[in-house]
Amino acid sequence: MPTIVQSCRIEEDHAALLARQARRRHLEVSTLSSLYLKEKALEEEFPGIGFRDAVGGREAHVLGHRVAVWEVVDVYREARTVARTARHFRWPPALVRCALAFTKTFPVDIEQQRQAEVGA
Repeated sequence: MPTIVQSCRIEEDHAALLARQARRRHLEVSTLSSLYLKEKALEEEFPGIGFRDAVGGREAHVLGHRVAVWEVVDVYREARTVARTARHFRWPPALVRCALAFTKTFPVDIEQQRQAEVGA
């Protein structure tokens, strides 16, 4: 995917924090900054979705729960309704709808995350 250069200013303390995190992950600061910015923009667009490191790399998950978005999709495919999926997780239906909306927008990403975790 084509990229563009975007710049911003951050406080020195935060720049040092970002640099430490980038070193720890063996990434360039610009790469980590881009990742964080993208993920924060997606979290704003899809409230209830967050990102974390997993065995297969970064993955979308439901905030406040240890459940990846791809896991919600797997249950939904079997349950066939938002209500049954929500009951399965003991969640409000809004969380399920949020995970499904994210999946509808990024189906390839979610399938890649699933493949990275389960290999099936």
